[in-house]
Amino acid sequence: MNVEEYAAAAGITPRRVRALIEHGAVEATKVGRGWVLDSPVRRPSARRPLSPESQDALANALQHRGLAGLTGHLRARTAARIRELRASNDPSTLLVDWWGGKKPARENGGTNLVFHALKHNNAFILKRVNDRPTEYLRDPADLADVVSSERTIRGLSRAALASQAGVDSTFVSALEQARPVNSLSDVRKVLRAIDVEPSALPSMDVR
Repeated sequence: MNVEEYAAAAGITPRRVRALIEHGAVEATKVGRGWVLDSPVRRPSARRPLSPESQDALANALQHRGLAGLTGHLRARTAARIRELRASNDPSTLLVDWWGGKKPARENGGTNLVFHALKHNNAFILKRVNDRPTEYLRDPADLADVVSSERTIRGLSRAALASQAGVDSTFVSALEQARPVNSLSDVRKVLRAIDVEPSALPSMDVR
């Protein structure tokens, strides 16, 4: 379809369509003096774009598959957005809205998902945000970060995670604070409850 047809279908002005093409938010091919648009029609969203700080936090969390370095409300909001992406049938629209329909200024493992979102590549995004690689967790601090991050992203309290794993909540607290624990089987129970497969774990007195 051409610019005018896309504008009518999306309920926006042709000028806005040309701006979206310029920013790379809509795929189009130059044909003569006009454009042929290849992207699915998307109506404007009521969602406001994220602040640069929130965009950076989400991009870094997606890249590193965790919430390390984030605290307070920013950590909670970032976790909630990842949870929303995982549950959505259309994560592309979420990411496009959060970036205001524009290409990210820089590209990394997190913002790369926004480039896929601009192409409406939902399958790639859902696989990336839901699949976890095997984790090397030899350092107790790495184990603590993975457990705390994934628990927070899933919206679980420590008590809820402990209940799912069949361990005491004090054990989850110890893991998240990188304190010594002595039950390898309980560590594995907690990790199974959050779908994390370790390739290595800290040394401990196993029982």
